[in-house]
Amino acid sequence: MNSIEECLQILNKMKKMCNEDDDIEVFDEALYKVRTEADMSAIEKLYTALDDETEGPSSAMMDILESILDIAERCNQEEEGIYIFLSNANKIIKNAVFWFEMFNKLLLNTEYLHKYYIAAIKKLDKENLEILLNILDYIEKDDRENHYKTKINFIKENIK
Repeated sequence: MNSIEECLQILNKMKKMCNEDDDIEVFDEALYKVRTEADMSAIEKLYTALDDETEGPSSAMMDILESILDIAERCNQEEEGIYIFLSNANKIIKNAVFWFEMFNKLLLNTEYLHKYYIAAIKKLDKENLEILLNILDYIEKDDRENHYKTKINFIKENIK
């Protein structure tokens, strides 16, 4: 079996699923090992495997987002895991603005994580906070069913 570092390299190499030898099963196995065995340091490497131009199933990218939260929860460091991701917004949005948005929607939809989400947001530097607030504004404007409006307002009220 591969080491955690080798698994992270596999995820990065296969992230676009556009090479002939890319195999979703190999990707999934590598992600499962990272998700179940890696420590918090893997989170910073995991977000680099996100890419808006992946040709594979979008579930693979969603699994990466969920793995970030699973690792943080398994390590009992939910706030830190969320913070690591959000504090790298300026890097993530270069290749994965859609997946950055999806991570925030995932957090908005997971009520028990709101306290960690708020605490992580409060620690962000100005640049990453601005990116996050722009994403939240975009989510709210794009939300025709008003599914996120109350949640976003709650988050914004609590980070002031």
